[in-house]
Amino acid sequence: MDVKAGEKVAILGPSGCGKSTLLSLLAGLDKPDVGTVEIDGQNLAKMSEDERSQTRSEKLGIVFQQYHLMRNLTAIENVGLPLEILGKTDYADRARISLKKVGLSHRVAHFPSEMSGGECQRVAIARALVTRPSLVLADEPSGNLDQKTGQEVMDMLFSLCEEYKTTLILVTHNQELANRCDRALFLKNGALGKLNG
Repeated sequence: MDVKAGEKVAILGPSGCGKSTLLSLLAGLDKPDVGTVEIDGQNLAKMSEDERSQTRSEKLGIVFQQYHLMRNLTAIENVGLPLEILGKTDYADRARISLKKVGLSHRVAHFPSEMSGGECQRVAIARALVTRPSLVLADEPSGNLDQKTGQEVMDMLFSLCEEYKTTLILVTHNQELANRCDRALFLKNGALGKLNG
């Protein structure tokens, strides 16, 4: 699979076919047994764990279905964390701007337990995009939300990826979301193919 800069690609497939595993490989969270995963010409499989972690911090944003926010951190602390890990001293200011982009300026000091599911997912999107990564990986980001909230969250994700010219790889069961992408691929028996091919 080749994905061009700024492209939005949906990956569909039956439950258990390996969509989340594929995203873990693309994120460098897992190492492939065979083959290569390259981001901006760099082979993740040949990197040390520290190098993969650095690449993730600089070039990748990840949005999970379950949000994966740190429960003991406020919204602004959650969003600023990737910048803090990169040693950026202006992380609070940049996190505040990122939260404003997702409409949560009024929630900067709130903990995840004090926010709705939709708000938590918007915090997760703000965190994924705060470093202005070249690639965002999204694993069923609206899967835990009601239809209206899910639509709002996805509108926000597509809009911000468009604004920042960020590449998006979206794992989804939702055909409507897949239709919003530039193309859709189907994962079956460990192989990716065109949706109708």
